[in-house]
Amino acid sequence: MSESIINKKRDEYGDWQTNLPLAISICEHIKSQGIRPQVIIEPTCGQGNFIIAALLTFDTIEDVYGIEIYKPYIEILKDKLQKFGKSLDNVNVHLYHENVFDFDFRQITEHVNGRIVLAIGNPPWVTNSKLSEIGSDNLPIKTNFKKVKGLEAITGKGNFDIAEYISIQLIDNLSSENVYFAFLLKNSVIKNIVYEQKAGKASLSNMSQYNIDAQKEFNVSVSAALLTMRLFGGHERSCRVFDYYTKTLLYSFGWAKDKFVADVDNYVKTQVIDGASPFIWRSGLKHDCYKVMELSKDNDQYVNALGEIVDIEDDVIYPLIKSSDVKGEVIQKNRKYVIVTQHSTNEDTKLMKEKYPKAYQYLVDHAEYLDNRKSSIYKDRPRFCMFGIGDYTFKKHKVIISGLYKQTSFSLVSEIDGKIAVCDDTCYMLGFDDYDVAWLTLHILNSQPVQNFVNSICFYDAKRAINKDLLMRINLLPAINLLDRQTLELTKDGYERATKYIIQHSNAVMAQQCIDFEAVRAEYPNGIVNHEKDADNPLLKLEEDKNVLISLVKNDNVDLFLDGTARIYYTGKKFPSTVALNKLYYFMPYIKRRGIRDVYIIKIARVGSKHEVHPEADEKDLRLVFEIEKIGRLFDKYKSVHLNIWETFTDTTISVLLNSFCKGQT
Repeated sequence: MSESIINKKRDEYGDWQTNLPLAISICEHIKSQGIRPQVIIEPTCGQGNFIIAALLTFDTIEDVYGIEIYKPYIEILKDKLQKFGKSLDNVNVHLYHENVFDFDFRQITEHVNGRIVLAIGNPPWVTNSKLSEIGSDNLPIKTNFKKVKGLEAITGKGNFDIAEYISIQLIDNLSSENVYFAFLLKNSVIKNIVYEQKAGKASLSNMSQYNIDAQKEFNVSVSAALLTMRLFGGHERSCRVFDYYTKTLLYSFGWAKDKFVADVDNYVKTQVIDGASPFIWRSGLKHDCYKVMELSKDNDQYVNALGEIVDIEDDVIYPLIKSSDVKGEVIQKNRKYVIVTQHSTNEDTKLMKEKYPKAYQYLVDHAEYLDNRKSSIYKDRPRFCMFGIGDYTFKKHKVIISGLYKQTSFSLVSEIDGKIAVCDDTCYMLGFDDYDVAWLTLHILNSQPVQNFVNSICFYDAKRAINKDLLMRINLLPAINLLDRQTLELTKDGYERATKYIIQHSNAVMAQQCIDFEAVRAEYPNGIVNHEKDADNPLLKLEEDKNVLISLVKNDNVDLFLDGTARIYYTGKKFPSTVALNKLYYFMPYIKRRGIRDVYIIKIARVGSKHEVHPEADEKDLRLVFEIEKIGRLFDKYKSVHLNIWETFTDTTISVLLNSFCKGQT
């Protein structure tokens, strides 16, 4: 078979044959887990290396089922099986020359009869859109199995990996049986399978991902792994990740309550940071015409990518920061410059004709490049327009992160050679007028707690791991008190001004994020948390990793908290939705003009009404109710803290709170 035919067939069928040593290694790994299959099912068996490996590894096999659309492979597999001779006398081999998308799995399930089944294989690593592009007929029936709607389908979310489709079909058809599952899949497919576990439709358990070197095994540059699991035995919502070759446990990903995260353990430790950014993250400039719009500088002359010297007004040329320039804490140099045609996306670019005639003529002279930009976003917009442009573009100071690279450190860029620097659309940015605010924000984002949080939610094998949705989840407030002003090299006035600015903007965001008490009551009909057993323990010790809610106490309740006799705390009519209610453990009252000192355990947190103790109150006026009991003092004297949320609450942990005072922040 010629190389061109092989490559065409690979494209059409997503065909990457598993080498026999790897297939045997996988089977031996499965055997080491104590699994002894009686039935083998391979839905896209190819040349049959997994079937051969299974027959060489397991002496318990009674039936083998292989399905393959490419007939020459069926013949190759039959030849391989003949070499087993009499050793196959007690094994029934069933080979089907069929498209797996049309296959009726009842042909198999009707004969399983409660036996131990191993579904094993390496289904095609190709998407439905790719197969459609090349005109393949190896496609599933046009069903929207992921239930993607409207615009999402149009913009690509309706695209899916064929291997994912096959895996879901197997799970749906075999989940009522005693089935073990072992598939080589792209990591993105595994992530989607685990993601669907939130619904808990399939009884999946013991989910494990063993990362392989796909370049070594298949000569392809893609993140891939062996996914093993049971199609029975529970509804696990997380997946353990191992190195396949050493079997070292790396981390676990999956659902942590209602959040899908990349590292469950790390997320649990840093979830206090999961909330809402006080500032809006923006993408940089998008122009889609680097040959004309991006310039280099050579001997004080600007040169475009066409090799032409560009003599235009300097006011429209800005230092450009690209992803490859985002290095280190402070960016001081640029490699490229960019022509900026607008100050907002709606601004008429014809205004340049009078104000910057040389620049406008340059654009007209190169209109063939600009007018032929393929993206539909330029349709019915001003000629020579740009996107990702607004007031934020022209802020003097910018905190920037690359959206292309697998790193989460942030950098600061201010003016370069006296000119405002802008970034391109491969970067995300926050713009500031005040250097101290930008500097403090940079260091909060690069602080260890925030970095740990970002790492816990970032899937680095995704096409664009860093994105706006991820960045908008970073709540700066929980980490703000961990930073030492002296280390930041900010004046006291600058630090206080920057802190106040961040807190004010955070409060403005959080003011619009109030919990729905009715919804909370429906979600937690038996109460949100219950720590009564812990409260009854006479040896109860303070646990620093536990969450603590600091709340301002109204004047009419102060006396009860001063003498430590308070047994209940009611919130106001509004409570921030950013607080992880189910993680609350401790309560600390904040006394006006004094601060915090005493620690209470939250025995019970629930939705209730002040009507319970104040009959005159409306019983429909719902609040959060904390039944509390004092366990001691965290500090000998009252200490002042920033109440980060609405100047009323702070949601943090005991360790973070203690560390803030260790660093001298009050």
